[in-house]
Amino acid sequence: MTVTITNVMAISLDGLIGRNAFESDVERRKYNFTNSDDREFVREQLVCADAVITGANSLRASGCAWTVNNDRGVNPAWIVFTTKGLSVELEFWRQKTIRRVLVSPFPVQEELCAASGVENWILTENSPIEVVHRLEREGLGRILLFGGGAINKLFYENQLVDFAKITVCPLVIGGVNSPRFVDLGLKAPVHFTAIASVLKQDLVFLTYRVKK
Repeated sequence: MTVTITNVMAISLDGLIGRNAFESDVERRKYNFTNSDDREFVREQLVCADAVITGANSLRASGCAWTVNNDRGVNPAWIVFTTKGLSVELEFWRQKTIRRVLVSPFPVQEELCAASGVENWILTENSPIEVVHRLEREGLGRILLFGGGAINKLFYENQLVDFAKITVCPLVIGGVNSPRFVDLGLKAPVHFTAIASVLKQDLVFLTYRVKK
């Protein structure tokens, strides 16, 4: 089957995704980083997705997975890359109607995973590629990449991203330690072809195809 990975992100005009790594969606909305139009856009992407890949910091910031039934009548599976596990306080652990997977280089939170129905995939080498192959074998070919910067960097470096759907928000953050759309140190530039742009109030929704 064909696997398609679409990077879905909201960024500021200076390419940042928040003021700090653990900033929640609620906090972002307070200073107008995103709004209801962007949330609806993300929801529309989830309806056409089989799985979502994200990093631990992004999951810690949101606290939980989105609960949106896709066009096959199920919630997309949520695949979270982590090396330290997740706080036991997160709602994520209690979302038993969603398939949840922690990807880590060694076992993490084994008892909590077993009690909560969370899978733990132990992958030490080429983990982005192995995750994609595993999802492909399971018939989960429509994949959304939700970042943050470290996870985005991994997937772009391994030439795994096919499309990028970027919401450009009308503000400059300028934080010294603010998280980026892609972490620094990318081995080579990544080039894109513009497919579409939509202006909705002050937000610009951009769709690109990644050149490979």
